[in-house]
Amino acid sequence: MNKIRALARHIAVSAALLGSTTAAMATTFGTDMSDLWWNANESGWGVTATQQNEVVFLTFFVYGGDNRAIWYVGQTSFSGIAANGAATFSGPLYQTTGPWIAGFFDPAAVGVRVVGSATMTAFVDAATLNYSVDGVNVSKQITRQTFRLNNLTNQYTGARAQTATGCASAANNGSSESNIAVSISNSNTAFAMSTNNGSMVCNYAGDYVQSGRMGSSRGSYSCPGITGTYNMFEIEANPSGITARISASDNLCSQYTGRYAGVRR
Repeated sequence: MNKIRALARHIAVSAALLGSTTAAMATTFGTDMSDLWWNANESGWGVTATQQNEVVFLTFFVYGGDNRAIWYVGQTSFSGIAANGAATFSGPLYQTTGPWIAGFFDPAAVGVRVVGSATMTAFVDAATLNYSVDGVNVSKQITRQTFRLNNLTNQYTGARAQTATGCASAANNGSSESNIAVSISNSNTAFAMSTNNGSMVCNYAGDYVQSGRMGSSRGSYSCPGITGTYNMFEIEANPSGITARISASDNLCSQYTGRYAGVRR
């Protein structure tokens, strides 16, 4: 029994890079929608989202009826979770005009008028964008635009918080937190991770997918006496380290959900 508990605790630790499928929490408010979003089948236009707490500021680079560039901006605020689990942000849409870029900037020459509204209903890496301009309604499916893959390869000192459910031993159900050493190697579309909580080493292997500033990985893992599968998503990297969410299942418990944060060594 003690060995099973130790295995369950460690797989929960190493499963800390996994999470649930509902709207995630990356900013202090929720999943950070900040990114360049587009429709891959309609190259040439897009929208930039900048999130601060519950507000997502949208900057549209689109074209008017004369096929010339036109600016629209929307200040949308969180308005709830849709029936499909996506986070919804809604607010007014404005058209802006102003003085020529190479001339004297006169703030009085800046014009702003309300032209309609905008709503962004978003998951971590895909969204529906609905907006209206002077009575014309537009609906687009958009995703985060990817220019480069993040390189996560490094050694990390991490911490995780996770919840285990559906365990063969009821004593292993529940929430826990642990410190853990993590080693990650990712090259193009391949991902490998090793975790060590001081008493057990677990190894993960899977794919790697980049969606704008968010990464994800699906694959399998093994520890002494444990085998399972994982889904790691909302992986964010910066010079200080990484954060991610994970969901996993194995021969001990039917589901682990959790969060992970690792500081670069």
